[in-house]
Amino acid sequence: MTRLLTLALLVLAGRSHAATVTPGPAPARPILPASVSGFNLGNWMPVVEQVPALNALNPAALRWPGGNIGDEQNRTPEALQTLKTNWTLLGRPPLLLQTRVFSRPGGNRDGAEARNTPADAADLVRMAQELGLNVAYWEIGNEPDLYATNRSDPSWTPEKYCGVVRAQKAAILKVDPAARIAGPAVSNPGPFLDAAIKGCGDAFDLITWHLYPSNGDGTDAAAFASIDQVQGTLTRVQTLWADPATNPLAQGRPLAQGVTEYAQSWRSDRATHLSDAVGGLWAAEAALRLSEGGVVFDTYFSLMATGNHGLVDDAGYPRFSYAAFRELAHYRGETVNLSSDDPTVWVHAARQGGFITVFALNTAATATPLTLSVPGYSLVGAKTVTDADVNADRSPRSLAVAAPVGLPPLSLTRLVLKAFSSPSAELP
Repeated sequence: MTRLLTLALLVLAGRSHAATVTPGPAPARPILPASVSGFNLGNWMPVVEQVPALNALNPAALRWPGGNIGDEQNRTPEALQTLKTNWTLLGRPPLLLQTRVFSRPGGNRDGAEARNTPADAADLVRMAQELGLNVAYWEIGNEPDLYATNRSDPSWTPEKYCGVVRAQKAAILKVDPAARIAGPAVSNPGPFLDAAIKGCGDAFDLITWHLYPSNGDGTDAAAFASIDQVQGTLTRVQTLWADPATNPLAQGRPLAQGVTEYAQSWRSDRATHLSDAVGGLWAAEAALRLSEGGVVFDTYFSLMATGNHGLVDDAGYPRFSYAAFRELAHYRGETVNLSSDDPTVWVHAARQGGFITVFALNTAATATPLTLSVPGYSLVGAKTVTDADVNADRSPRSLAVAAPVGLPPLSLTRLVLKAFSSPSAELP
């Protein structure tokens, strides 16, 4: 649909002025489901116990094994079989599989020899083929920028990593000439990412990085402000890629970016800004901004049962982040570009069939009345979720569609508008 929408949303926040949300200049573009509904998966996760709840997320991409366990454990036939079982339960979406890169002196903690050679990477591809796994990308290692510090092996320079990438890629392509390679999967953007792009950017089909702005010890305001790092990093990588001085080996090749881990905080042992509303709103907004920014494979850390990370906790209870990503399962179709002059209300929209779905994330600690007017469309439904709803095990609450619609404090609200000309369309 190419018809220009004249759309205005007035957010009357009880402040000295009304914030306005209007269409921005960006044209509509298709929404890639893998860019907004992807998750890290690990064999420690009891997926079988939560199948209906997890499938309500409409998973569109999975990364396995999630996190640094990828450099702690070998890829065995038994591990791959467990992956296949969980992957099948989750609808068989495209996979990104980590190869093993790092090893400790003496091998694994269990005494087994570490399988991290190019031949082992090739064996992983063969095992995946035999099991019929749908592998979109092979990611070479996990957070190699931390091998020298967190893992106490200073020999791991970007140059050494690039050598491993080229060797594993060559072995993988001998087994599957159509295989696509991802990396460097750094823990956060920085000098290692820059050096990897410069030294082996040509070896990657997907440039991947992780984003963890904090360790969960800041204020709510600082946590929300860190969302700007999403677009900042996307732009940084685009700039590096375009410059022959910083990317001398892959000039002329299109850039594809993937964010294979992200959360507001990296501290799995700290609940602040992970399992609370702030963490959930940040994660949902990051997913939306990454999707709108052109990321093609985007996996939140993590799906479930990973300390305070995880949409569902170890006991099977959903967190705010689960409720948020369940709403984002409706972010499909094509984008409707919106911009807000209220920095505390983040707004995104998708158009599909005869409907526009608006996602309003209220990061303010106060309620915000919202009035919207879309010529040619009428508001037919609104549901909201807060931390209190999640903690009380309540489904998203319906809100009155009469203007204004009240956005609760620290909430995610999904509003659905129906085109007057689409009486037979089905409500999403």
